[in-house]
Amino acid sequence: MSGAETGARIVVTVQGVDQVGIVARVTAVLAECRANLTDISQSVLGGDLFVMVAVADLQPDGASFEYLSDQLAALSEALGVEIRVQREDIFRAMHRV
Repeated sequence: MSGAETGARIVVTVQGVDQVGIVARVTAVLAECRANLTDISQSVLGGDLFVMVAVADLQPDGASFEYLSDQLAALSEALGVEIRVQREDIFRAMHRV
């Protein structure tokens, strides 16, 4: 489980049909993997479309990016929502205008 890059920042996005516990379960995985949540925004659009973006710092004594990604993929399947995690530099490069 260990092996996080020092100071690595990640972006987690979640989208799907709103349901109780999405934020709690995603942030629980982040906490278990020792990813320090630094920013979060979430909305429910049109009555049932849940959208969340979270930024977190991977701690040196925490999980590797790959382990965290695997945990969030399993949660994505369990909840039936789309969860993506990317390193911040990749996220920014993909969303540059």
